[in-house]
Amino acid sequence: MPLPSIADKIKAYNRGGRQPHDRDRSWEHCYEYFHENNPDAIRKDGRQAALQLGFYLASWGMYVRKSFLLQYAYTIHEGIIDVVLDSKFSQLWDREFGSRSADVKLGSLIFELCQNIEKVYYERFAKPLNKNVSPTVTTKVIIGTIGCFPAWDTYFDAGYRHCGFHPPSRLTVKFIEEVLQFCFDHVGDFRGEQTKIAEEQDLPASLQPYPLMKLVDMYFHEIGVELDQAQPGSSKH
Repeated sequence: MPLPSIADKIKAYNRGGRQPHDRDRSWEHCYEYFHENNPDAIRKDGRQAALQLGFYLASWGMYVRKSFLLQYAYTIHEGIIDVVLDSKFSQLWDREFGSRSADVKLGSLIFELCQNIEKVYYERFAKPLNKNVSPTVTTKVIIGTIGCFPAWDTYFDAGYRHCGFHPPSRLTVKFIEEVLQFCFDHVGDFRGEQTKIAEEQDLPASLQPYPLMKLVDMYFHEIGVELDQAQPGSSKH
């Protein structure tokens, strides 16, 4: 089965245009904050950084009733700021991450990043509530801050499966490498979408070019949304 068109799916994702108060703007605001400021400034402004991350996560569905996040104030994200700013992950901050074959080899580093984020959340906040930290949370943190890997949520997973891939039941290095390889294999198509977005939208400097991993996120997410909407009785949009 041929892959759904990358251009068509990203166009569909942006079907409503770039409106000032759209939910997707909360991702942009969070990402902008972490890419417009240097690490030292972000560390000094830890409460603001945590607030940016917390609101974005809430806007993107991470503060549901069953989530451990719902039981805490936004300040729980302060420890996460230290994780994503750790110098060992500095090579992951490139907005063009995913454009080189060498990036695929950094899957283990992204996996370590996910584990470190999970550990901070779990040991301090989720464990006392007998809750777990899902890979959806950790990858949403990553796409909202560093931007080096898509958010592995229900829609992304469904879209990924529909395209003939077989995601694991838990996050693995192999899965991360497979997603990065997909981006590299189709980097020409994604660069074309970067150009369209730059021409059609008034973007701040921190979003130029639009991050490749965010475009991968949009592609599989849109496929998952369309599959869900095609189900009888679906009311999701």
